Order: sequence, then C-alpha cells, then structure tokens
Amino acid sequence: MARQRGLVQSATAIRHRPRSNMPAIGRWAAVPREQQVANIARAQANETAPQVPLLSSRSRGWKGIVVELYRAANVDVVARFPETIVSLHLRGPVHLVQRRNGRAYQRTMHPGDVIVAPEGEPKQLQHEESAEIVKLRLSRELLAEVIQDGCGGDPEQVRLLDNFGTRDAQLEYVGRRFLAELETEGLGDRIFAESLARQLAVHLVRHYSTMVPGAACGCTRLPPHRLRKAIEFIDSNLHTDLSLEDIAQTVAMSPYHFAHLFKQTTGDSPHQYVMLLRLEHAKSLLRCTELPITEVAHRVGYASISHFASVFHRSTGLTPRQYRREI
Repeated sequence: MARQRGLVQSATAIRHRPRSNMPAIGRWAAVPREQQVANIARAQANETAPQVPLLSSRSRGWKGIVVELYRAANVDVVARFPETIVSLHLRGPVHLVQRRNGRAYQRTMHPGDVIVAPEGEPKQLQHEESAEIVKLRLSRELLAEVIQDGCGGDPEQVRLLDNFGTRDAQLEYVGRRFLAELETEGLGDRIFAESLARQLAVHLVRHYSTMVPGAACGCTRLPPHRLRKAIEFIDSNLHTDLSLEDIAQTVAMSPYHFAHLFKQTTGDSPHQYVMLLRLEHAKSLLRCTELPITEVAHRVGYASISHFASVFHRSTGLTPRQYRREI
C-alpha cells in the first residue's frame, strides 16, 4: 500500500500527565520542538484523503460511540481527533512509532494490545507492517455523562490519560464484542451497543483518568413508579430499535444513571432485560401463531432474520424453526 499522509480534524489541546501505575511504554527520546513542528508541517503539506475504514458503525445511529475497522501498512500520519480513541490491535507484530508532545515512543504491538488516546495534541504515527485495528471513538458527551452522573465528578476537571500500548482484558473484550456487533448483518442491537459503550466509558474513567479512585454515585435503586414506567415503555416498543436513551428519557434520567439503577433494582441490565423479553415474546409467537419466522423476528425488534436466529439459538439451543416443530 502506498505510504499514507494526512492530518485529521483538529481539536482543542488537553494536557496529559503519565500514570505511574501504567506499564512501560518502550523506548522514548525527546524530539526538538522545531523538528516536531517540521514533521507536522510536512504531513500537512502532503495531506491526502483520510483512510476509509473497512467497516463503520456511523450509519447505525449508536449514541456516544463510533466503531471502525481499519487495515493499513506503510503508514506515516499526523492525527488529532475531537474524541477519545481506544485502538485494539488485531494483527501483529507491528513496530509502531509515536511522536507526541515533543517525545518519540516506540513499541512492538501484538494482537490484543490496546492504545488509549485522549483528544489533545497532534501525534505522528508510523509503521511499515500491515496492521488491523478496531478503533472505538467515544464522544465527549458520553464521557462527561459518566464522569458526572456515574462518579459525581466534574467533567471540566477530570482528564483521561494517554496510554501508548497496554494489555487490558476488559478493553480487549469490549473491542472484540463491538467488532462482532459491527460484523452482524443488518442493524444489530442498538441498545446492546450503547450499553457496551457506557461500560467502556466507565472503565476508562475508573482506570485511565485523573478521577479520584473510589468515587461513586450514592443512589442504589430505581423508585417503583419509574421502574414501572420504564418497563411499560419497553413492552410497548419491543418491536422497534430501542435505545438506552429512549428508555431513560421516559423516566427523566440520564442513560448512565438509569442503566446503573435499573441493574441494581432488577438484577439485569436494560439490554439483558430487553433481550429476555424479546426471546419470550418470540417463543410465544412461535407457539401460538403461524406467522412466518421473518415476521416474528420483526415483531420482536430484529431487523435481520439471521441475527434473530443466532440470538435465539444461542439462548435455547434450537433454531426458531426447530423450536416451532418441537413444541
């Protein structure tokens, strides 16, 4: 692949300090400011169109996150983004060089390695080997919501910290789950994707930020009238592409706060509850009607029959057709 150069959309700079308990980030050396400026100017002068992802969630309408899959080799790019990006490497080894804030860092990335890059100063990335990367782009609004509603912090004071290469089982799990959802035929499960995005944001705030450890929300349960109203809304809209934000708005709560209290009250996350309700309704339709399986899938909120069949089989051990024959 031809060497790529480009400058991605700029954003307000944010200062970052190293986290003392993070793993070693490889060899580094100071780069003169003049050289850093020259590198960026050179990349700007040779700007080309940004690389197009192989897969992207932008058309799916997920709130707070965009998930994209990239594959590239012979890369030399200066980038600055208006959002925090978590990059999960799927292929390696890749010998990666990063230049940021006047310093150069080198690290060999292996499958499962993760980079956390908050919005801020531009950074130059270089590698020759073919790399395959899942990028999780979190919006400022989602992170601010989690910081404020989930941890009682001030979004203007709490900052995420740069981490150039780490092993984190939770981040790898979330990245791979998002990739599987991205590869799902049709629209997939919106409420699942948005719940997973908030799970990711909580993990970043707890482990990769300046937030004081131990901060937490004092509320523990949903009031009965709000729980009843939320469940009634879910029941009435089971056939639609439900989002966490839609449900939370019916009880006048933020999505993060609602999801947290819903699980504390019921034992299930909103996504788990919706999935179980959809499965039970699907079983009822398969038992009591002769509706085509495609219609059953649509009535319980699945745009894709293959996605519906996969979820149904994973839960019951039977395909919808087998279930209907055996009852």
